[in-house]
Amino acid sequence: MTTFILGTSPTHADAAHESRLILRTLQGDTAHYETDIPLPSPNWPPNVTSAANILRDVATRTGRIEPGGYAQTGVIAYADDQVWSAFVDFAPWAYDATVWNSAGDDIVSLADEGQSIVIRVNRQQYDAITGALGAGRLHKAS
Repeated sequence: MTTFILGTSPTHADAAHESRLILRTLQGDTAHYETDIPLPSPNWPPNVTSAANILRDVATRTGRIEPGGYAQTGVIAYADDQVWSAFVDFAPWAYDATVWNSAGDDIVSLADEGQSIVIRVNRQQYDAITGALGAGRLHKAS
């Protein structure tokens, strides 16, 4: 597996699209994941607000919610379900979102509302992601 950094996206909408594409591409290798849920923003699209509400419900059971409303899901075991779909929708708006494979490797790390995206992938995954994003978007981490 090799670590890559996604180049800076021109807009947040582009970063969100790219983040979701990466998460869906690596879905089959996902074993666990986690995210924080910042306070709601009026700028969030309706699907992001709905996803945040689903993840906030998870945080009441497995993570934590601070008195001001900031929440963390805690580590969630992967299942192809409503919670994973909410995670994929919401992750580009999180301050921190991480995905691990069954070996415990962090394979996706998103930070700062999708402005920093680091992935660890094999050659086949790399080819799938660059095929969808275009050449030159992933840069090998040093």
